[in-house]
Amino acid sequence: MAGFAKLWALPNRPTALLCSNDMTAIGVLRAVYMAGLRVPEDLSVIGLDDIDFAEFTLPPLTTIRLSRVELAKAAFDALLLQAENANGTAIQREFLVSTSLVVRGSTAAPQPAKAAAKG
Repeated sequence: MAGFAKLWALPNRPTALLCSNDMTAIGVLRAVYMAGLRVPEDLSVIGLDDIDFAEFTLPPLTTIRLSRVELAKAAFDALLLQAENANGTAIQREFLVSTSLVVRGSTAAPQPAKAAAKG
């Protein structure tokens, strides 16, 4: 909520926020409501995780769904790779996890007046 307050105080306010997870996005929904603003009319909000509760927020939260199975496998593989590393130095490796956008009611196109004011 404190982070939202800082962003909303900027001279060029954002039209959308992509949060690091759904719980953070739900906190932003609350902060927006407490500030007397509206989602998505004043600000679009997107989460990451697609937790079960996301579809029950008001408005329902747009989120990025990721495969929990793939995420668990990637985490296990990373841990195993590090454990098998005899010299203990950090190993740099990229792990890919499938994602998909779940569009719900917390996002909309920026309103023209708001977009023009930013320009």
